Amino acid sequence: MSSFRQFVWDPVLLVSQMTCLQTFFYATQTSVMLFCSFFGYEPLISSIFSIQTQRSMALIQLVSAVGVSFALSHLVQRAKQCLDFACTVHFFHLIFTTIYNHALPTQFTWWILQVISTTVCTVLGEYLCMRIESQEIKLEGGPSRYDL
Repeated sequence: MSSFRQFVWDPVLLVSQMTCLQTFFYATQTSVMLFCSFFGYEPLISSIFSIQTQRSMALIQLVSAVGVSFALSHLVQRAKQCLDFACTVHFFHLIFTTIYNHALPTQFTWWILQVISTTVCTVLGEYLCMRIESQEIKLEGGPSRYDL
């Protein structure tokens, strides 16, 4: 029985998507840190992988979660898969943070930040994917009157 958008297991595609999303997550954090450096913030790589929650880094991570949600809408393009990819990005962030610090994060606020960041990334990514999925399918080459 065939269905619309039948799932095909493609490990190369999945690894490529995850690599792109993880890279975008850290690139967005780095870009925001560099932007904040114009206003007196000192960007350090240890801030990204810190197991201690800092107010500035919490805001930077939330901004990068919003950026990843936009990347989800372009790379994954499926609202059903946003939760999986957002959790995987943050799971790899946990692994990289643990490796960098040689210790598992124990601060409760760090874990709350990760849950909030994952939630923001998932909900906004699903919203953006649903908007793309619900767009009118053009049958002709001309512009649609419903384009945004």
